[in-house]
Amino acid sequence: MAFDYLRQTLFFFRQHLLSLAAIQLPFLLIIALANYALLGDLSDAADPEVQMNAALASLTRILLLPLYLGGTIIYLQSVIDDAPVHPLTAILSALSSWGRLLLTYVLNLLAISLGLMLLVVPGVYFGVRFAVADYACVLERKSPVAAMRSSWDSTSDYFWLLLQGLALLMGLLFLANVLITQALFDQLILSTLAGAIIDFLGVLVTIYGFRIYCVIREEKRDGAL
Repeated sequence: MAFDYLRQTLFFFRQHLLSLAAIQLPFLLIIALANYALLGDLSDAADPEVQMNAALASLTRILLLPLYLGGTIIYLQSVIDDAPVHPLTAILSALSSWGRLLLTYVLNLLAISLGLMLLVVPGVYFGVRFAVADYACVLERKSPVAAMRSSWDSTSDYFWLLLQGLALLMGLLFLANVLITQALFDQLILSTLAGAIIDFLGVLVTIYGFRIYCVIREEKRDGAL
């Protein structure tokens, strides 16, 4: 069944490529340029200045992520509602959930990181169980803790479905990133731009997660009738 949802994910991506690119690429290019300007050639990772620049680059990504991720989620829902919004409208609408989504992302990241330190498997488990927290945060306007609790409570029956699709997509993206990094090792600008494109393809993960979130949400509605 995961492959059925993966096909739907790819179809949606192709159908709405331009709108998704308009939402995400401006932010991803800013992040890529920030990485290029702040990090450049990491010749000495132990240098305090390099470490500070790396922290600033990470902070830039974290602060911008709620805008393009939230905008993407809002756009996905608008398509499901058969009333697609303009990319700029989606981004502006995401401003209202910026703080909640930022904290949800940070808490999710901390949970996964803690799990990875506990022999990897718990981190993967946490990542899957919290996979729909972002959607609950933005679309249901839940607080970060409530969104994560909702995700945990609702993904038990969909664990393997989520794991299969997310693992395949993330694995392919990781492989593509490694290959491109090796191929463009001596071409920093091209490598930076290629990294932004790979980051954009990560929207496939967002679409797949949203598709499963819709299935979970629909089952809840049917169960409430």
